[in-house]
Amino acid sequence: MSSHAMSHDFMPPRGESRGPRANTHARSEVLRMLRDDHRTVKSAFREFDRLDSMDDAEACENLIRQTCMDLEIHTRLEEEVFYPAVRAALSTRVLIDDAEVEHQTMNMLLGQVRAAAMGDPRQSASFRVLGEYIRHHVKEEEGEMFRQLSHAKLDWQRLLEDMQERRALLTNEVEDHEGTFYRQGSALGLRQGLNDHGLRPGRHS
Repeated sequence: MSSHAMSHDFMPPRGESRGPRANTHARSEVLRMLRDDHRTVKSAFREFDRLDSMDDAEACENLIRQTCMDLEIHTRLEEEVFYPAVRAALSTRVLIDDAEVEHQTMNMLLGQVRAAAMGDPRQSASFRVLGEYIRHHVKEEEGEMFRQLSHAKLDWQRLLEDMQERRALLTNEVEDHEGTFYRQGSALGLRQGLNDHGLRPGRHS
């Protein structure tokens, strides 16, 4: 599978159908996968707000690290597979354009989180701002984009398979690299290492 899907690749083939029930189920699974990611990261930000950065330093550190990885996987999955596939199916492509621009801002904020040393108050502040921005992004994506896709004509089964495959690869890739560089105890080293391996710091959501 190409790392960047082409939207026309997922249009239903002429004279061919996987069956309406199977396609409807696949569509539900695609959107459920993304909604589950949204719920996971929103829950993480709520949990972070309940923690004390001094008394719960280790818990804060672990939460930030895990959320960074979750966002890396989710954002790249949307940008590399989901957005290109659904662009042509939406009544207005401005929704994808807006989402991609919002990803750019989130990536910048995430880069600030990762560049700061663990325990630095500026890291906590950047992480909280990132959380607010993500809540806004999720609200628009689920409220507008997903609603329009509820009846979109796509080869949802193929999209589901491609997303599952890409997600598995991204999960292994991101966890391996982030685990290695975090064990070195340097956020700066992590960012440089990701660049060296062709990953993009902050490509998460």
